[in-house]
Amino acid sequence: MRYIVVDERPVTIDDVRRAFAAEDEDYAIDGAGEQADVGLDGRVIAQVSVNLPGNDGFDEERAELLESAEDGEGAGKAAVLAALAAARSILAVQVLFGDGDVDETLDALAPLWSWLQGNRQGLLQADAEGYYDADGLILAVE
Repeated sequence: MRYIVVDERPVTIDDVRRAFAAEDEDYAIDGAGEQADVGLDGRVIAQVSVNLPGNDGFDEERAELLESAEDGEGAGKAAVLAALAAARSILAVQVLFGDGDVDETLDALAPLWSWLQGNRQGLLQADAEGYYDADGLILAVE
């Protein structure tokens, strides 16, 4: 999963900490700089990476996302392509299910997506699903 940020303020690992800090659950964010692990209840549930323009991760992520979005169909395609072209940073999240329940693990990451949608302009991308804005799915992509 990824969050494509289009506003001037890039996403940081400190933002990831802020996203989970307001929650009642005991999240642990271990890392600094551009990478961190997100833990909950003693297990790592995700690895996050901040990709900024000019680094290989950003260029590769955006190229991959552009290719995928080009194949999508729907009214939101133009908005997705515009957001990818204007991207200022990309927060890549590798969800780690391990022995955990898939739905519970995904639900545990909801505070991050909510914080991002409330504090940064951009789109959420979910592999094998598509692109979401604050109102829901705008472009389905397989």
